[in-house]
Amino acid sequence: MALTVVPAVGPVLERVLDDTFLLWHDGLTRENYGRYWAAQRKTAWGAAHLDRVALQDGPHTVASAKRYDLSLRIDGRIRRVLGIGAVFTAPAYRGRGAAKELLTRMMETAEAEGHEFAALFSEIAPSFYEQIDFVPVPLTERRLEVDRKGGGPPAMLVRSGDDRDLPAIAEMSAARAEGARLSVARSEDFIRFVVARQRLLAGLGPPGLRDVEFLVAEEGHQAVAYVLSVAHRGRWTIEDAGDRDPAGARLGAMLQVMLSRHPGEALPEIRGWLPHGLVPPQTRVAAAAPTPEVLMIRPLRDRRLPLPPLSPEEVAFWQGDRF
Repeated sequence: MALTVVPAVGPVLERVLDDTFLLWHDGLTRENYGRYWAAQRKTAWGAAHLDRVALQDGPHTVASAKRYDLSLRIDGRIRRVLGIGAVFTAPAYRGRGAAKELLTRMMETAEAEGHEFAALFSEIAPSFYEQIDFVPVPLTERRLEVDRKGGGPPAMLVRSGDDRDLPAIAEMSAARAEGARLSVARSEDFIRFVVARQRLLAGLGPPGLRDVEFLVAEEGHQAVAYVLSVAHRGRWTIEDAGDRDPAGARLGAMLQVMLSRHPGEALPEIRGWLPHGLVPPQTRVAAAAPTPEVLMIRPLRDRRLPLPPLSPEEVAFWQGDRF
């Protein structure tokens, strides 16, 4: 095979979307699956930091992947990181090293462009990626139970979040990640992208399949807590959240306000990748387990950069940060 790596655009992109649709459609039609990708690329962050590449054998698409240009804070320094997502090999080429070839070429290009690390999420056994020097990063998913507040919801101003709140949210995110050894350096554009991605998925999907809420608690005309949640088939997923209060009391009150809108209904299952220490006093952790998807990372040029073993308590990574 005379293999080349090319941008996945035009007819190549359509083949990639056809190939990956059945695996990652998230309830979208094939047409809206393509619209979802195009809309992400039209956001300010997506246009500058997200694309797709394909490994070609002449006219044939052998493998493909999403490519993210990320900024991660690692041991106190912001590092440029190649994020790899949606790795797919065409059935006719499986078992012949195509995915490894594509990843190797992506990392060589990233290294030449100044990236210091590569990272990905694995939905399969991590042993495949460990063969090319990726190491797992421990992440924990927590299931929360929220105390119902008697006498009505807490007396606090909760409203829909918007662009005016992004500076405060970015500040809260940075403060929460200060004690972590690994976290995403979350710019305002990145936070806007995280919110837009969830709204697009809900808006392009079947009516009622997903419900997205982006809410803030306001004091003195400024956001002091926020939550981005997705309701899907009886489960609320906290995609992102924050609170100026280190204990998360305002966030807990916001969850109580959200639950008060559904009196008499069965309580939803509430899950999230909450950073260590963020358990609002109005909640309790009913269960905790490793996340279904495994975050993996490796250095590129400078092999002295590998992270020492991390504990889950040293990682601040929201579900909305996935790539």
